[in-house]
Amino acid sequence: MKMQSILSGYVLHKRPYRETSMLVDFFSLEQGLIRTIVKGVRGNSKSDRKSLLQSFQKVEFTLAGRGQLKNLGRIESLNLRSNLIGNQLYCGMYINEVLSRCLPEAEPVSEIFDDYEQSLLSLSQVSTTQLSDIEPILRIFELNMLQTLGYLPDFSVEANTGEPILPELFYTFDAQSGFHLSHANAAMPYTGKVILDIADGKMSRDSTVVDRVDEQKASVDELILRRAAKQICRQAMRQLLGQKPLKSRELFIQG
Repeated sequence: MKMQSILSGYVLHKRPYRETSMLVDFFSLEQGLIRTIVKGVRGNSKSDRKSLLQSFQKVEFTLAGRGQLKNLGRIESLNLRSNLIGNQLYCGMYINEVLSRCLPEAEPVSEIFDDYEQSLLSLSQVSTTQLSDIEPILRIFELNMLQTLGYLPDFSVEANTGEPILPELFYTFDAQSGFHLSHANAAMPYTGKVILDIADGKMSRDSTVVDRVDEQKASVDELILRRAAKQICRQAMRQLLGQKPLKSRELFIQG
């Protein structure tokens, strides 16, 4: 008798399947993205399984079956569900949708799994509801995911020459090849300083800034940095997402 593998992870996405079942995407530590059938949970308000198939709650589960689409076996909670509300919730749903669409199936990606858990923790602990202050969590996650999956060009060198990116020069970004030397009047130019700061993970202002003039300048620099990181991530992720829009982005507009 073949032993069932015990997996741990999170529900990313679920949708109706046939009359009483659901198709559920799990992100597991051991096997990455796993798509499963969960039988008999739709319309059954007394089902314990239904209450466990919630986003942002870590669960332990087993799979059964020989085909590519497995049946969910045992499932139980490993900890309390992350309490996300408002924009934090929308950001969590955005990350889940990105993972469901970008991850390769049945391939372990422990670095991304660790980043996912850290992002959920950061979202649950953030003290502000302002989207502009929450978005750096998304950018850091996106950049790490793209780097791990091999879709992020080198941020340290110019694509054509291999020369180091210089803070005072301007560059344009191409998702396939990387950063190209350009000028200030080009479409969507980035300074070398912004590129290097994104690579260093400098998404938020230094809390030690005390001078009012310096603090105001830091706020402007921070805004420029965040906008650039968002544009670069969107361009790079288009290779994985294709032309189909993300449904979770509509939540930010509606909210």
